[in-house]
Amino acid sequence: MTHAPKSKRQSILAAARQAFLAHGYSGASMEAIAEAAPVSKPTLYSHFRGKQDLFAAVIAEQCESLLGTLARSLGGNRNPEEGLKAIARAFVDLIYAPESLQLYRLIISEQQHFPDLGLLVYRSGPEPVLKQLAAYLAELAVGGALKIVDVEGSSRLFLSMLKGDEHFRCLLGLQDGLKEGEKDSMISAAVAFFLKGHGYEA
Repeated sequence: MTHAPKSKRQSILAAARQAFLAHGYSGASMEAIAEAAPVSKPTLYSHFRGKQDLFAAVIAEQCESLLGTLARSLGGNRNPEEGLKAIARAFVDLIYAPESLQLYRLIISEQQHFPDLGLLVYRSGPEPVLKQLAAYLAELAVGGALKIVDVEGSSRLFLSMLKGDEHFRCLLGLQDGLKEGEKDSMISAAVAFFLKGHGYEA
């Protein structure tokens, strides 16, 4: 089986992700990323204006699978339980992935040196996720499946139930991640509580 060759943009993002994880945001240079991609510096800058833009793209790419699941849920015919479980699974798989945990630690450690980085990251990943989830919940509310007063607040609540102490323990290195069975249990419990709290009747 042959695989399609990576586009230059994909190659740049892959090299950048590894450089950021290995050397931190401040320690990763555009020159080294261009060399690792490998592309010329003009090609690199034709795709990304600078290091902040490139880092934001790395975060956005990390969230791509979750955003795809959210997009498919919008306008779909899934019942709320199926839709929320699919979204929760994509979210949990993302935030507990070893690379995501490394990037999260990196963002926190670099924030004091690069104050604009936090807002840039938030707009690249978490904000689009919250907006799409809110749109999905609004769709369910309009259809009468759920009773939701504040779709944005409920969106934050749903995602927060999937993080909590377990995610914090992983960030601190107290545990490596979650086993598949642990993920399933967490997702089932969070979705059940959320649906019950929003007046869902199966």
